[in-house]
Amino acid sequence: MKLYFASSAISLAIYLHGCHAFSPSRSTKSVVSSSLSSSPQVVDPPVAKSEEDEKSLTQRIMEKTSAAGQTGGAGGVSTWEAFLRADENWSRLKSSKAFEYDKTVLSAVQNGVPPPPQFVTDDGASGNPRCWEKLRKQAVDSTPLDYDVTICGGTLGIFIAMALQLKGHSVAVLEAGKLRGREQEWNISMKELLELVELGVLTEEDIDMAVKTEFPGCRAGFKNSEVTPLEGGYFDNGVGYECFTPNVLNLGISPSVLIENVSERFKAAGGVIFEGTPLKGIVVSESLGAALDVGEEKDPITSRLVLDCMGNASPISRQQRYGKQPDGICAVVGSCAGGFDAESNLLGDIIYTNSEIQDKGPNGQLQYFWEAFPVGIGRNGMEPGTSDVKTTYMFTYMDASEGRPSLSTLMDDYWKQLPIYQPSITDVETDLDVKRVLFAYFPTYKDSPLQPEYSRILAVGDASGIQSPLSFGGFGALTRHLERISGAITEALESNLLHKDDLGEINAYTPNLSAAWMFQKAMSVRMGQKVDPKFVNRLLATNFDVMDNMGEKTMMPFMQDVVRIDGLAGSLARSFVADPTFMPQIVLHVGIPTLVEWLGHVSMITLYTALHNLSPVLEPFVDNMENKKEKYLWKRRMEAWKFGSGNDYKFD
Repeated sequence: MKLYFASSAISLAIYLHGCHAFSPSRSTKSVVSSSLSSSPQVVDPPVAKSEEDEKSLTQRIMEKTSAAGQTGGAGGVSTWEAFLRADENWSRLKSSKAFEYDKTVLSAVQNGVPPPPQFVTDDGASGNPRCWEKLRKQAVDSTPLDYDVTICGGTLGIFIAMALQLKGHSVAVLEAGKLRGREQEWNISMKELLELVELGVLTEEDIDMAVKTEFPGCRAGFKNSEVTPLEGGYFDNGVGYECFTPNVLNLGISPSVLIENVSERFKAAGGVIFEGTPLKGIVVSESLGAALDVGEEKDPITSRLVLDCMGNASPISRQQRYGKQPDGICAVVGSCAGGFDAESNLLGDIIYTNSEIQDKGPNGQLQYFWEAFPVGIGRNGMEPGTSDVKTTYMFTYMDASEGRPSLSTLMDDYWKQLPIYQPSITDVETDLDVKRVLFAYFPTYKDSPLQPEYSRILAVGDASGIQSPLSFGGFGALTRHLERISGAITEALESNLLHKDDLGEINAYTPNLSAAWMFQKAMSVRMGQKVDPKFVNRLLATNFDVMDNMGEKTMMPFMQDVVRIDGLAGSLARSFVADPTFMPQIVLHVGIPTLVEWLGHVSMITLYTALHNLSPVLEPFVDNMENKKEKYLWKRRMEAWKFGSGNDYKFD
């Protein structure tokens, strides 16, 4: 992408905003006429800008798209007003400063810092008195709490709810709005969907109804410029490397269909859904239970356990991470639109670059990545090559420094770069039928998965940070962990192990998740840091060339955010052999402290792999333990070894 200089910025502003007063033909005409004749000349009056001319390209496009089908969650809302709110929130996050606040100190205000908002409290003098009153009354009357588990956030929470309901628990789901999936397709692999079928959460009929798009697989490519197709390796062609991986994120499913089907079956199994029920707060008694404040007009809901499935914007997680800046950000902009070349709309791009690192001046240096998926082919009689609809994302990794670009800037770059990425498009405003504009930023934290701060409350999914810092989180991360989490929660409920320390074993340290931070560091540039513009493409092109040659056993887990020591060690060793002079640049780029920390996590992956291999020997002893707590803790340890080493990945 071309650098932003003042002249090009002015030219872009003139083009986007329709500044007719700068029209060369009009100003030249006036000057020439007055110089040739002394007689009075009629000069055209200045043309006033229309309201439409004043609008940005993004605003004009978004205001033309339908506002129907808006839902909660990332990607669920796509109006211009929602975009402005997201940009304001991003600006607020960037301008915030990290600070220390010791919650164990009795002083409310510490060094001028006020206490965090008390969304959750275990102090009987705080919180909604009606919540405390109901908890105490049910205890005195020996009345059971309303539910075993209450899940806050239903878009992904409904899948956890279904899994727990099938295990015999009484489960309720709270959703602030209407529980429905967004119009935008989720992309996932059949392998991941079938894992939910094995759990009984989905049926094969659900999958048949929900899958709207199917294609062979996805391309990964890392290039200094747009050259397609591209053959050979980075040092052969001087541009980059691309490869194809089958059956990865190759299904486009309708969230609205999937969530509706699961919701109906959940209710038929005895589950309860509270729609239009915003959560106001939670009070927790370690001995009695938790009570959820759902407003003055509604009776509080009591529960043995509360699951926070409200995503990375959860007020529970925000309270716990009070004063902390995210360690990383994945910012995403994009659209779902028609108007692309149908005949070439056959495959997806899972991660792709076609430019060098962009120098954004005061906004720092950014490497832009692309992701794209065809829509409406391969199912329901829609043959490949018949649909011109495609979803395209442009994303980048960065920190939350104040100088980072706004979402508006990223969206402007997206529209500008899209015709280079998709050459069938010349003018995005006239050539595309934009159905939805997509935007989000995903904060990620190194202290993930998040350990519980209170008993009887457990963060799951994106609220816990269980997703890879390289991904957008969401459905894929949920499917991987659903069997483990639902099984562990069942054991915790049955053994009454709901203390925060016991629940914390469910969100245990996973070294492969922590090791993924090194990859995000390598794919981003710190503020003030200057690197070779080809750095990221050279690194990834070499690494993917190596992994592709190692075969699907290496490539498939990595593509689905699973890091294993066999693939990691093999690819690193071969990458070093392929490009030995590059290693000093990598070390300089990520920094010695980050590299040392990463090597520690890699060592733990190796240890967890060895411990997992011992699990079959330990399992009979663990199963026969009489002490329920010891049995529970040992099972969580063995799960941590399995998932923390990537040995949960099931090869076909």
